This record gives sequence, C-alpha cells and structure tokens, in this order.
Amino acid sequence: MSSSYNTIGQLHSDRKSISVINYKGRKCVIKIYGENEKPQTEARIMRSVSMTGYAPEVIESRDNYLICEFIEGQSFAEAYRQATMSDDEKALVNLASRLCIFLQMFYTLNEGSILGKADFDDFIIVNDRCCCVSFSGVKKGLPFQDIAGMVAYATCNAVGNYYSAYPFVKKVLDCFHLSALDIINDMDEYFQIFSEEKGLPVDRESIEAVLLSFEDTAFDWEMISSQRSNE
Repeated sequence: MSSSYNTIGQLHSDRKSISVINYKGRKCVIKIYGENEKPQTEARIMRSVSMTGYAPEVIESRDNYLICEFIEGQSFAEAYRQATMSDDEKALVNLASRLCIFLQMFYTLNEGSILGKADFDDFIIVNDRCCCVSFSGVKKGLPFQDIAGMVAYATCNAVGNYYSAYPFVKKVLDCFHLSALDIINDMDEYFQIFSEEKGLPVDRESIEAVLLSFEDTAFDWEMISSQRSNE
C-alpha cells in the first residue's frame, strides 16, 4: 500500500474484511480480499457508478484490496425495517422508487450485468438517493434476476409479517413491468442464502402465496394494514 492508514472501526461483511480508516487525510473504507478474490471488477463498476453520484469514489485499488470513500447516510435496510414496522405506505413506496432509480441507472451503465447480491445493507440513502456501496456480487444476468432477490429480501425482512412488504414489492414490480409469477422461480437461491447464511426464518410456501395474493384485484392493503394496527 502506498501509504499507511489508521483503522477507525470494522464494518459488517459476510465475505471479506471491511474497515473504516483514515487514509491520506480522508475517512475511507478498505476492503481486504481473500486469496481467490480480485477487486478489479468491483473497482471498475464502482468507478463507473460513482461518476453518477450513486456509489463511493474509488481512492485506490490493488491486487488484494480496494479503498473507497466513506459515505455518510441513512441505512437503507434500517429505513426499510422501520417502514414495515409501522406499515408506512408512503415511506415504503419512496424507498422502492429510490432503489428502482438506482437499479435502472446501473443496468443502463452496465448492460448485461446485475448486482447478483440482494442485501439492503449494501445501500445507503444520501441526499434522497439510494447509493450502493458494494459491487462484490456483480455478474452476468438479466434484471429480473436481481428483482427476484430484492423482493425475496424485502419479504423475508419485513417486520411483522410478509404482507408488510406489499407497498414496496408492488412498486418495484410495477417499475420493471413484472408480476410475481415472473420472479418466483428465481427467488429460491435467495431463500436458501437468507436461511443458511443469515439465519432468517424463511417459509417459502407462505411467501409465494402472499406474493401471488398481491396480484389479486381483490387484495385490500388498507384493510390488512388497518387490522395490523389494531393488533
């Protein structure tokens, strides 16, 4: 590394060492990669997206590490959990809209690629924008595969019950002109990840039933949210 740095603290990571550091007079994040991992792809994607203001600036990248700016903002995952806890329809729709704007921009810049990793912890809300701080899962694919992961994450992490995810899920599906049937089969791998790696309770059959009910013209979100508020 071209200069020494002081570690401030550790960040959550499921695969690599990620720390907040002081580096060249700036607050940054350093990602240390494993022996079989290379930062080049993530650095390239992050550089292209950062030019739009939706990702951190890459400060330095070498064979086994990546240093990028530290972005201050609100945790997207926490904002989502809070919104589902209170059945805040407006907040959930706004969060979904911000995420969709980011995704549409990402697919335009990186045609043929997807994020490949559904984790709301990878997103931060900065100046009303949904910014992505990790591109470690980027791979070749089609957008609906990413959407399947986002919907799977949204339902599994909804506070209360799966129905709490309705405003968010409906907005995401509508933005990409998809139905629940279009993505259900591609949600399986994410259910397995959430269950095995994150320890989340996943009831696949119940989730699928809830998602399909969203497509029913008789579905009444206001009634369900009213019932939940009286519980």
